[in-house]
Amino acid sequence: MIGAGPWGLATAWRAAQAGARVTVLDDGASPAAAVAAGMLGHRSEAIESEDLLYRVLARAVGAWPGFADELARAAGRDAGYRRSGAVLAATRPEHVPVIRRRLDTIAARGEPARWLTPSRLREIEPGLGTALGGGADLPDEHQAEPRSLLEALRAACAAAGVRIVAERAEALVREPRVRGALLGDGRTVRAERVVLSAGWAAGRLASRVPVRPVKGQILRLRAAGGAPLPIARSVRTPSVYLAPRDGELVVGATMEERSDTTVTAGAVADLLEEARRTVPEIAELELAEARAGLRPTTPDGLPALGEDPGDGLVWAAGGHRHGVLLTPLAARAAVDAARGQAMPDWAAALSPCRFDAAEAA
Repeated sequence: MIGAGPWGLATAWRAAQAGARVTVLDDGASPAAAVAAGMLGHRSEAIESEDLLYRVLARAVGAWPGFADELARAAGRDAGYRRSGAVLAATRPEHVPVIRRRLDTIAARGEPARWLTPSRLREIEPGLGTALGGGADLPDEHQAEPRSLLEALRAACAAAGVRIVAERAEALVREPRVRGALLGDGRTVRAERVVLSAGWAAGRLASRVPVRPVKGQILRLRAAGGAPLPIARSVRTPSVYLAPRDGELVVGATMEERSDTTVTAGAVADLLEEARRTVPEIAELELAEARAGLRPTTPDGLPALGEDPGDGLVWAAGGHRHGVLLTPLAARAAVDAARGQAMPDWAAALSPCRFDAAEAA
């Protein structure tokens, strides 16, 4: 395994469960998930043109409860799964048609949700402010604490006998099929199968899938002295999201075609302005953290899962905004591909072969 984010660690754990001897190469870089909100929902993400992604995300939502339970048992610790529900909220006039279209989209896909008035939404989530113009309640959309998830995956990997090597892969060993990786100190790690899950940096090692970084800035606010947070559910508007968990409120996130991880004053100000418009009481919370991460993104916004038959490399990269949500499915697909099994129907369209190797290079 090249990469120690959620996909890499989950794949390593699943492969070890299946009887493989697994080595994970961890370059020490903070994965995108360490900065993510970890919201687990497909309906709140529904876009009219993304039917394939909608179906994949819905499958992932259904996989999460069982995955989290099994992981918690294997790790002997919390796997990060949080049942919270979510609210879609229109806090500006231009949000209303956006959310109504989203509700039309999910209704057309067989999962209707009713438009609710501001007063009804505030009955469900009293922390919402007076700028509210209506929205919807999505009680089955939950969240995962990504940092707890990463810690649980490392513990489960250790319990399963996975070896984690703190080294960066500098190049792939090709014979011509991929049979390992060259490390920075000149050593070579050899393997029968190699899975590439190095986030946005995957394109540094292989050219089949053009993966680029998309920057996201995110905030964590904290209630002082153990006081309750102003909201219990995740709240999403077309401009911002707020995810409550464990005494903190995660606020995010920007979408920037940049590759730096600098936190900017403008982004922080914009996020806080939208968050305060949505939930006014956040003004009383402590600003505990401001960070930026880099989402691994492909040209079509869909992940690359499966084997490249040209060199045998197994891809598990390109989660974009849905990396945490897709973790259970990505791990299963990568293990199936590494074992030479046919990919499940839902994953067939996500093959790395949808990109032309020469064009990508």
